[in-house]
Amino acid sequence: MTADPLLQQLRLLCTSVPLAACTHCRLLRSPERGANATFDLYEELFTFAAGAPTLNNLGNHVLHVVKRKGSMPWRGSYDMYLSPSLTANSPSVLVGRVVPTTAGGVYTILQRSSDYVQTLVTDESLIEWQEVCAVQYDPHVLGSTGPREMTAIVHAVVDDSPLVDSRSLIDRYRRGADTDPGIIPLINKPPIFISETASYALDFGPRVTMRSVKNFQLIHPHDKDYIVMQFGKSAPNSFALDIRFPMSPIMALGIAITSLDRKVIYNLALPFFSSSSDR
Repeated sequence: MTADPLLQQLRLLCTSVPLAACTHCRLLRSPERGANATFDLYEELFTFAAGAPTLNNLGNHVLHVVKRKGSMPWRGSYDMYLSPSLTANSPSVLVGRVVPTTAGGVYTILQRSSDYVQTLVTDESLIEWQEVCAVQYDPHVLGSTGPREMTAIVHAVVDDSPLVDSRSLIDRYRRGADTDPGIIPLINKPPIFISETASYALDFGPRVTMRSVKNFQLIHPHDKDYIVMQFGKSAPNSFALDIRFPMSPIMALGIAITSLDRKVIYNLALPFFSSSSDR
């Protein structure tokens, strides 16, 4: 494959989904866990009959994710590469990275800086990175129950360009999201508690068919009907991933990876760490 289609694919992965569109993807997880975990992202193809979309089959394999070993099991980062099927005759192309910034459920999602999206630099030591998203998982107080709570902080987009600042997104968020017009904090949509079954429920439609603590929908706090991103389980190692503006595929995949990662979250009631389970 020539360089031009690869560059086109790279730019699409690093660019926000168009405002009126929704990109449907499928994330497949390898049976292995821990340091040997890998993930593969596919586009999904749909056919339309009587106006209703029906899944036809998996489309292009666009991204392959591998975990890099860290000093501790929960410290390893995740590297995103263009699909080997796209780069069969070229070196691997690293396009994104998910980095756990602390042991407390905070992650930074990086992608190639805009200059390096225009060229297929394959020497990883030469790539410059830009932060495109930060994800924070709120710890549970000892004895509390219920779904996980998370916030994904992204840059505000004006005239198709993100408002980038030299400070980290998580630092800007913690200093006051309400007074910083350059960031958008997205929250997971709160599920409804069903007293008859003593469980929480959230309407994912037909795309998600299995219960999991890792299922979520991201919304803007002031527009709870606009679902920016939906992620949910449909088989033991298969997850639906639906993306809307202002998410890019790199950002959405990175957020999904944080949901699947084994987190070591500080418990607020006792001075020790408790690990979240993988369900």
